[in-house]
This record gives sequence, structure tokens and C-alpha cells, in this order.
Amino acid sequence: MSLEANKAVVRAYVDAILVKRDFSKFPDYTAPGFYIDRSAVPEAIVGENALHSQMDMLYGAFPDLDLKVVDMVAEGDKVVVRFEAPGTHQHPFAGIEGTGRRATWKGLVMYHVVDGKLTEAWANWDDWGLINQLK
Repeated sequence: MSLEANKAVVRAYVDAILVKRDFSKFPDYTAPGFYIDRSAVPEAIVGENALHSQMDMLYGAFPDLDLKVVDMVAEGDKVVVRFEAPGTHQHPFAGIEGTGRRATWKGLVMYHVVDGKLTEAWANWDDWGLINQLK
């Protein structure tokens, strides 16, 4: 697939799954066995249910979370996205009760695209920076 086609798959996945949280479309964008290796979490986020739980927790703590793609770069079968996700901390997150503070979570995620499907991802989110904004 072309670099633009790979970027289109990632863009569609981000919009449908991460922003709109329409998990019925998960198989449209991911290959069986899809997982996310997240630097701050000891175990990979494996499959639809694990990602769904993660997103529910995040949007539960920050109901107005506005996940945005700031940059997207592709080379070969990899697509890298730089995210910014501002939101208001309304409910518990990482052991911190809702503060009512606006905070912006930032991260980089590299996706591996094979035959038009995401097979794996490597995510580095600035959890420490987010938590410091809530203190």
C-alpha cells in the first residue's frame, strides 16, 4: 500500500475508534491479534476489549477529552502520529480525584500497517506531564 493509503487507515482508525469510540468498527481497521505496546504499562493492550476499557477509563475521567492528531508521518509500513488531548479532569484518574482542571495529554504512537490493517502499535504518552498538570 502507498504511504497515503497507510495514513488514511490510521486516520480512519483514530477517528472511529479513539475519538468516536465506535468499537463495532474495530475489525475494519485492525488485524487479528492487534496490540498496543504502551511504554507506561507493563503489559500490552491486547485486542478490542482491552482498548475499549482503556478508552472508557480515559473518557470517564476527562468527559470532554478532545483527542487531536497534530502531526502524521509515514515511512514504509509505519505511520507515526503525534497526539494532543486536552480535557477537563472531572473524575478519578491515576488515583487523583477529579480536580476540575484543564490538562493536555500528549503522546506519540507508531502504527504498523500491513495489507490495510493495523497489526501493532507502540505508544509513548506523557503520563507524568499529565499527572503534574492535575496536582
